[in-house]
Amino acid sequence: MPWNSPGNNDQDPWNRNSNNQGPPDLDEIFQNLSRKFGGIFGGKGGGSGTTPGNASGLGLAAIIIVLAIWAFTGIYKITEGEAGVILQFGEYEETTGPGLNWHYPYPIQELRRVDMQQVRSSRHQTTMLTQDENIVEIVLAAQFRVKDAPDYLFNVRFPEVTLKQAMESAIREVVGKSKVDFVLYEGLEVISSSTKTLMQEILDRYDAGIEVTTLNLEKTQPPAPVQSAFDDVIKSREDLERFIQEAEAYANTIVPQARGEAARIIEEATGYKEAIVAQAEGEAERFLALLTEYEKAPSVTRERLYLEAAQEVFGNSTKVIMDVEGGNNLMYLPLDKLIQGERSSSGSISMGNSNSTGNIGLTNTPRRSVRGRESR
Repeated sequence: MPWNSPGNNDQDPWNRNSNNQGPPDLDEIFQNLSRKFGGIFGGKGGGSGTTPGNASGLGLAAIIIVLAIWAFTGIYKITEGEAGVILQFGEYEETTGPGLNWHYPYPIQELRRVDMQQVRSSRHQTTMLTQDENIVEIVLAAQFRVKDAPDYLFNVRFPEVTLKQAMESAIREVVGKSKVDFVLYEGLEVISSSTKTLMQEILDRYDAGIEVTTLNLEKTQPPAPVQSAFDDVIKSREDLERFIQEAEAYANTIVPQARGEAARIIEEATGYKEAIVAQAEGEAERFLALLTEYEKAPSVTRERLYLEAAQEVFGNSTKVIMDVEGGNNLMYLPLDKLIQGERSSSGSISMGNSNSTGNIGLTNTPRRSVRGRESR
């Protein structure tokens, strides 16, 4: 008999007015649900306690449990430094940040985790031409990280391959505009910085989602067949630097010495000038004094000047000529004084030693003879 038939209200589990206050039977609840949802799944409702009703209830419960488990698998957690990229039916939907999140489980949506803080590295070796048509071998090492998760996952197929290609393209452009000496010795830091900047521009142009953190030139060297020639060039350059340093050291030594010598010469010249000026002033004063005496006694002063001049002239001579009255002139040669002069320390005839000879000549010469010659 149905629960809602007249006179059967006591058996209706949904009848709140019935005298039976106990909890409803679970089997009856599942049977009722089975009859209600039977039409949805193509089943037919049966009576109370029938086998088809029990099967439908168990199937619905299983479906609910499966759906609950399926929905539970959509819960995920993103840690700090990660990004969660959600795909819906294979198409990018959104990016989620750190924390506990939920998405529609597979196959509706799919989660891809991307580590945004991990620093990845890539190394590349290549050979290229410089501006002056020399070949160099270069080894590059780059470190990078992901700066945009969707771009990194979807815009390029192989991000690391794209990174190496961008690295080679950038270094070829920079090295191709530089000379070999600049590449090998002088401009390593400049080349690294320029290559990193150009490389980042290429990756941004492709929207690769990559940020280059560092770029280092690990090795720059000429090819093996010409390595010895480059070694000779390096040695020559080192010799040049050594010679320059030696020249600078010599200049630092000789320049102060030359300055000191110049200062000494200037001091000597100044002293010589002062001495000459003083001597000239003294001579001028002596001449003025002599002029005064000459004006007082002209004849006496003139005779004295003549005798002083004759004494100075004959005093430096090794020959004495005596004027004898009534006879020929007599030449006197003092041989002992000549020999003594040859043996002197100077190796030449001493003019100072001949003063005695001159004095002898002057002594042996009568003063009247000198006056007579003057009168003649």
